[in-house]
Amino acid sequence: MISHSLITPPLVEPVTLVEAKAHARVSHDDDDALLTGLLRAARQWCEHYTRRAFIAQSWALSLSASPSKRFVELPRAPALGVTSVYLYDEEDAASLWDATNYYVDVGGDPARLALREGAVWPTLIREVGGMVIEYTAGYGADGGAVPDGIKLAILQLATHWYEHRGEAITGEAIAKTPLTIEALLAPYRSLRLGCA
Repeated sequence: MISHSLITPPLVEPVTLVEAKAHARVSHDDDDALLTGLLRAARQWCEHYTRRAFIAQSWALSLSASPSKRFVELPRAPALGVTSVYLYDEEDAASLWDATNYYVDVGGDPARLALREGAVWPTLIREVGGMVIEYTAGYGADGGAVPDGIKLAILQLATHWYEHRGEAITGEAIAKTPLTIEALLAPYRSLRLGCA
């Protein structure tokens, strides 16, 4: 069993409030809090859709069995690096697994934590979450390195939600996300997820 959870969310958003207001043609400050929330929600939606992290954030990948291959895929791309690998015993005490046992291939998509020559995976003692890999993912600490297509998708989605507040249902059909947003995100969508 594998579980994946966010430890530390990004400190900033890839798109600023000023950019969003310009895109939505909003010249007043009355809706700043709403637009800020919509930007955060749009970024989260786009990250979920693409299975990527846009701004640096920390993740934990918990494994309940030793990997069957010589590497473990890190689900959130692009991975910046592994910060630690912890092993847990039945008393929930953590021990740090020595980094000399593995290396991180951040160039792949997805990135992988791989065993070094001669190393073997440890036998996991705790049945659930016996190994926890903590890593960081994202294009960088700010929006400067986030691809323009992703930023535009976030802007489009936040603006769409802003302009259609309260319109979850139109007639008989539930309003869908505009196809333009999915088209903008398609080149960045990671289709592989999990442990190998």
